[in-house]
Amino acid sequence: MNRYVIIGAGAIGGTLAAAGSDAGLSITVIARGEHADAIAAGGLAMRTPSGTITARPELARSPEEVELRTGDVLVLATKTNQALTALPQWADRPVTGASGTVIGTAGELLPIVLLLNGTEAARQAPRHFRTVVAATVWMPALFLSPGEVITRMQPDHGAYFAGPVTADPEAVATARQFVTDAGTAGFAAEALGSADELWPHIWGKLLTNLANGLDSILGPGIEYGELNDALKAEAKAVYAAAGIDHVGSSPKAFDIEDRIQIGEVDGVEEFASSSWQSLARGTGSIETDYLGGEIVRIGNTLGVPVGKNAFVMRWCRALAAGDDLAGQIPADPQERLAVLRRVILD
Repeated sequence: MNRYVIIGAGAIGGTLAAAGSDAGLSITVIARGEHADAIAAGGLAMRTPSGTITARPELARSPEEVELRTGDVLVLATKTNQALTALPQWADRPVTGASGTVIGTAGELLPIVLLLNGTEAARQAPRHFRTVVAATVWMPALFLSPGEVITRMQPDHGAYFAGPVTADPEAVATARQFVTDAGTAGFAAEALGSADELWPHIWGKLLTNLANGLDSILGPGIEYGELNDALKAEAKAVYAAAGIDHVGSSPKAFDIEDRIQIGEVDGVEEFASSSWQSLARGTGSIETDYLGGEIVRIGNTLGVPVGKNAFVMRWCRALAAGDDLAGQIPADPQERLAVLRRVILD
């Protein structure tokens, strides 16, 4: 059995670690600080619409605490801004063979599966790893309290659409095995056979993640559908200019929408994007520059207007830094909504 070394125990990584460990998969999860302390003391709890499971995956707090061995699969489940540091850090870790001696590095010998939003990690990972798989993740999960993650989907915990980024044949095999094991752990999962199949799903998922910026600014419970539509329209104009193909909805494309329905979790009233969660936890950083910011990058390169997405990205960066831009960002969410409507819709 392959061991999955899950780097990042937040909403996405923590859910996979808890569900996978509970299903009997071999899991080592990398967590830090109070979250690691809570997992060590009481296990990793995963709350779902059908109840709570508490799993006890093997825990490590740093790369140095993990002895990598042949057959391991690394799973990167951080934010993109964290991933760009983690990729070279893990790629250079030694790997031990069956004889107990070091036979190479993780970048040379082990596959890595990327469970991140955006496109940048999939572009950067092949700089460090020979075998790279990426998966788009469809799962409204929450991580706010140490030792606990929450997913709202039912009957499956969420959905992955995984495929090879690199041309190494092992990447195709890894994607298929990951999909099989994810299914064992209670996720809807589909394998994509090539990078050409994979990238339209990545670009399609990026469109849905443009809402992360609005969600981060406004918080839970505020409707922003028109604003999100405007950001998407701007992004689609960029896609058209760049010749980027995208899949509108991966779950719909694979006809699995009935397996990932939104349910209610007892005691959970506020539910918002992973980017909002970063602000709520006071991390001091946010990944939106790799979401809407990717649209801005391409648009600026090609001369396509991207002012709406750029405005949202600027506010997100400021909020992560605790800056109200000299009073330009109101404290009240409804006042923020009014400003956004004026800038984006008028």
